[in-house]
Amino acid sequence: MTTQVSKVVALRAAPSLQASEATKGEHTERQVDWVSLLVIAPAILILLGFLALFFYGVYQSLTDLRLGRPVVRFVGFANYVALMKTSEFWNSVRVTVVYAVSAVFIEALLGLMIAKLFASGVTLARWLRPLILLPLVLPPMSVALMWTTMMNPQSGILNYLFSLVGIGPFSWISSPATSLISVILIDVWTYTPFFALIIFAGLQGITDDLREAARINGAKAWATFVNIELPLVAPYILIAALFRLIESFNQFDIIFGTTQGGPGNSTSALSVQAYITAFQNLTFGRGAAMMVVNWLIVLIGAMLTVKLWQAVRRRVN
Repeated sequence: MTTQVSKVVALRAAPSLQASEATKGEHTERQVDWVSLLVIAPAILILLGFLALFFYGVYQSLTDLRLGRPVVRFVGFANYVALMKTSEFWNSVRVTVVYAVSAVFIEALLGLMIAKLFASGVTLARWLRPLILLPLVLPPMSVALMWTTMMNPQSGILNYLFSLVGIGPFSWISSPATSLISVILIDVWTYTPFFALIIFAGLQGITDDLREAARINGAKAWATFVNIELPLVAPYILIAALFRLIESFNQFDIIFGTTQGGPGNSTSALSVQAYITAFQNLTFGRGAAMMVVNWLIVLIGAMLTVKLWQAVRRRVN
């Protein structure tokens, strides 16, 4: 009889014990959530700060804000309409797109070639691996000033070297015909190592079994690269291209440090023109509108690159 009573008491107590354990578990989970929230709180605050600045910039683009104007009026999309009626704005859009797309395409191509050289294991590649990082560690403004000196038409070292083989002289950044090509060349020199490192990491992840299987099936080195290695590293190339497109669309240091948007408006990208409009012409509302347009171009370019990356990933997998 005593044994049966104790069993009944134990059965009745079991749900209460389970409920208390569940309550303790929920309490523990709440503590973990609070700790996690405290850990990520600084990142959330920084993100909210950036978002607040961004939306304030969007608001500024809808006003006639100008230095010295006592009353700021809300003008809606008047700044955007005025911009689209000017040829300078469309020239800036063209320069921005041509600069970003050309620089990223050339960097991806050269980066793939350098990464393939590194993966080959030749002696030259071992010497070049430490040196390839040099452009990446230099500040962009320092790079711009260095290349401005080297591209000087009268005293620059580039024209001197070309003159030794009977080529040139070139105007480089001094002529509207060559200035955009020159700043693209500077960007390519600076950021090609970024592509090379990312693609080299992708090539290192390809096992030798795949290459050996291709050799057994009679595939030559070029066929192995095109049909096996290139499809497998394509996602890495697109990831690098995504980051570089975002940065190239917003490029300011290299262009402003070398040409300041000139000669004329041949290198007047949206970021440079927005700076000139806002901080030199002091029309902050119009400058903010140009930066919002630049942001839209960056967003479209990034979305297209991500879509392409997803398609390549599905095909590789």
